[in-house]
Amino acid sequence: MMIMRYKPLFLRVAKWVIAILVLGGLWIAGRSAITQWREEKAKVQQQIASINSDLETATPVERKALQVRREMLVASVPSWSSIRWQYIFAASVFYALGLLPSGFLLQRALVCLGQRPRIATVLAAQLMGHIGKYVPGKAMVIVIRAGVLARDGVKPVQATMSVFLETFLMMAVGGTVAGIVVLWLPVPTWISVMAGGIAVVASVPTLPLVLKVVAKKLIKDFTDGAVERIGWGLFVAGWAWSALSWLLIGASFTMLVYAIPGFSSTGADAGPGAGELYLVCTAAMSLAVVIGFASLLPGGAGIRELVVTTVLAVSIGATHAILAAIAARVLFAAVEGVVALACWLWLRALLPAEVGQKAENARESSST
Repeated sequence: MMIMRYKPLFLRVAKWVIAILVLGGLWIAGRSAITQWREEKAKVQQQIASINSDLETATPVERKALQVRREMLVASVPSWSSIRWQYIFAASVFYALGLLPSGFLLQRALVCLGQRPRIATVLAAQLMGHIGKYVPGKAMVIVIRAGVLARDGVKPVQATMSVFLETFLMMAVGGTVAGIVVLWLPVPTWISVMAGGIAVVASVPTLPLVLKVVAKKLIKDFTDGAVERIGWGLFVAGWAWSALSWLLIGASFTMLVYAIPGFSSTGADAGPGAGELYLVCTAAMSLAVVIGFASLLPGGAGIRELVVTTVLAVSIGATHAILAAIAARVLFAAVEGVVALACWLWLRALLPAEVGQKAENARESSST
């Protein structure tokens, strides 16, 4: 009786604790990215200062090479005025769109488990859950999504299982996409062989027979009945929606690379062509997100930037690659925060109508 009496208070406190943890995680991730951005900017400025010093004692031949190098560094110094904002906007749109396909995959997983929530509620749960990854341990993602799905009567166990299926398929397809794309890039043979191996290893667990075993091993609440529902329909949906999501996220990161000062698509210092750059960016980001997720660090902090820089530096240079990786951290977190806030406001606006509908249903059932 005492527990039921204070249940609303407990729920309210829990919601505030979750909100504080999520906001704290976002703030830490944002502060870390901004600090890294400033550090990279300082490094470029130090290199320019060093070249200025060398120019004073350089021979005419050396001076020409140093001046070319200096011009490239000056062009790459990030500032508010030098950022190509039209590409930032395009990157934001592509990334926001890239978050949606996973919501449809989550809906398919829920249907597979016998649940029938509204698609709008599922999309809201999926989008709001992204901000939970900035809290250590990744469990907050499940807490947020299960909390939203509960509005449509989805039980916690089914919500947890569906989130697992969506995330597992998304990461597996991401690893496969990264492995396949790298095969098309101008990289050493050993990297191509390793990429092919990654593609095979990542794709095998998505097969229904293997996925059933993995699901039952990793989640103790998976019953035999729930496992039997995992079939080829979920396999096809997982690959289709996840692949679309990764392709859109790759497009977003490509736009970000274009937005960073110092990247040129024309002239003697032009970077790779649009098609090649898109492939590199898609491979770099999908591989970085998958490895960052496996690290269990909040938002893959540090790991994502390292992987992106390593893959991308081959095509556009280390300095530009680092800046692009840091910019992706800031932009992606910002888009996820804005989208989550919009979903939260939408859910709050629906709450009075839902409460009224439940009260009306209760009156009808009592009268009958």
